Amino acid sequence: MTSFLKIATVAAASLLMILMFRSQPAKAADTYYQVASIHKTTPTSWRGNWYSYVNGRFCLTQINKYSVTQKYKGKKHTLYKSSWKGYRKLAVGKIVGTNRYTFNAYAKKAYQSDHGWGIAHRKVEGQKITVLRDYSGGGSYVDLFRSPVYRSYGSN
Repeated sequence: MTSFLKIATVAAASLLMILMFRSQPAKAADTYYQVASIHKTTPTSWRGNWYSYVNGRFCLTQINKYSVTQKYKGKKHTLYKSSWKGYRKLAVGKIVGTNRYTFNAYAKKAYQSDHGWGIAHRKVEGQKITVLRDYSGGGSYVDLFRSPVYRSYGSN
């Protein structure tokens, strides 16, 4: 009878530990941001072309299902892609405690991180416009628009 009680106690303790760890937000070991869950594709509403105006030049950010690229000064740079490995692998996750998402949830250090992205609304010439906000360190951000813009919108 005592061995049965010991086995039952160990089984109950194991079950309790499993339930406790499953309820914690998913966080890859040693990642920069804690994220709720990681997805291999971008949100549908974010896909397409987004335009910004940086230092007197257009910057085109293209988001498709499996990658994020930017065209700036005539050069195309792929930022994140689902087939890559490491911190540049497309891994979309909502950053815990914020309204921001990250495209590279596997980043381990600040310089590897994209600092978050999010959908926001702003008024431009009296019109409410949906923008994709690219956050930088220190609380600054750049707003990206669905159609080309001819001036910078952001906060330093």
